Amino acid sequence: MMVGDNIYHFSAEEDKWHQADSHHSYDDGSVNLKNLTTDTKSNNVLISRHFFYFGKEAPLVPDHLLSSIGYKNNRNHRTFDSMAAIGLIEWLESLFGNVLNQVMGDPCDFHNSESRYSP
Repeated sequence: MMVGDNIYHFSAEEDKWHQADSHHSYDDGSVNLKNLTTDTKSNNVLISRHFFYFGKEAPLVPDHLLSSIGYKNNRNHRTFDSMAAIGLIEWLESLFGNVLNQVMGDPCDFHNSESRYSP
């Protein structure tokens, strides 16, 4: 119900995606078709056994680490060469390796969790 993205499920029986009453549906809980279509248009999903989740507690990453991988702050998913990102990975692990696979902070917009997202 808050701001997570685990709000969709696919019914093979109906050949249809369902959207839970959430931050991505309408105020009355009904399906926001624009959000459902955008959020379920890919066959890809991110799964990891090695992650950092900072939320609003995200650290300020040194500029040289971001520029070394060609990072630009824009929307949508990006991929980076793992060898090019080794400096960033080592920096994260050296500072935060003790909190690997844990939630460090609430989502950035957690204070707006009752609001709805409409692109």
